Amino acid sequence: MKIDLTRRSLLAAGTLALGGLAQADSRIIKIVVPFPPGGVTDLAARLVAEHLGRQLGQTVIVENRPGAGGRLGVEAVIKAPKDGNTLLFTNPSYSILSVIERLPPWNPLTDLQPIGVVASYGLGIVVGSSSPARSLPELIAYARKNPGKLSYGSAGPGSGAHFAGEYFKALTGTALVHVPYRSTYAAVSDVAAGVLDLAFDAGAKPFIDGGKVRLLAVTDTKRDPRFPEVPTAVEAGLSDFTLSSWLGLFAPSGLAPAMLTRINKALQQSVADPAMQKRMHELGLLPESGPPERLTQILRSDLVLYRKIATTAQLRFD
Repeated sequence: MKIDLTRRSLLAAGTLALGGLAQADSRIIKIVVPFPPGGVTDLAARLVAEHLGRQLGQTVIVENRPGAGGRLGVEAVIKAPKDGNTLLFTNPSYSILSVIERLPPWNPLTDLQPIGVVASYGLGIVVGSSSPARSLPELIAYARKNPGKLSYGSAGPGSGAHFAGEYFKALTGTALVHVPYRSTYAAVSDVAAGVLDLAFDAGAKPFIDGGKVRLLAVTDTKRDPRFPEVPTAVEAGLSDFTLSSWLGLFAPSGLAPAMLTRINKALQQSVADPAMQKRMHELGLLPESGPPERLTQILRSDLVLYRKIATTAQLRFD
């Protein structure tokens, strides 16, 4: 008996072997990231796209739509068809924007449909390699002695790093100058170059490994397993400075329940994949998953937390 091993038959066999949730689907799923390439959110989105595509048996691509503090990407997904082919991958900036604007551009609890949480992470407090501060207490003491002379960068007004920086200032009584960038990656690059004094970011590992920046502490409740010798901010003496961020996947509100269930199941299976978990740990991410309701709970907690920070730091965005 002749065995047909033509290209067509091999492709068909590969499709059946995907182990996904359904037969191959020719539709392309686009995951919108409302930030430039290179940051931890972008890197994690590309990881999710790769594994989600395998689970669904579809092509999943990432499209970066930076601009206006993340607004452009979010608004594009809010307006997209409710067919599950356009999704949003983002971080707490999605809920922060509703806190900082007098007329919020969207309601984070209703304008997009949560699909699922993917990971949590803390921010690293980094300074340049030539900084006189070799610990968080030393940084605070130096900043207090030099009011208005130290600068920190963020991805722009209202970004997570901006909130972290202003909260840090309020808790330490320091007068740091905020310098907005298009991304925290760009801010850390300038810390490494000696242009900026410090930054709050989760994606600084390449700069740390290269000796370009020094990690003084992390804002999470636990130490970063990649840098076990580095304390949390609380351990370093800043008792109230705890900020844990998240990454999650959303769809336009009104997505069919069956489609929502399908994508959420594929997402949970993706996060459970040992290869994906290994890569997330390398990025400093703690893998998480669960039903859509889990992400809704996180959003509600965010709104409480960032309103508290805005009040404590007396933030104004007029």
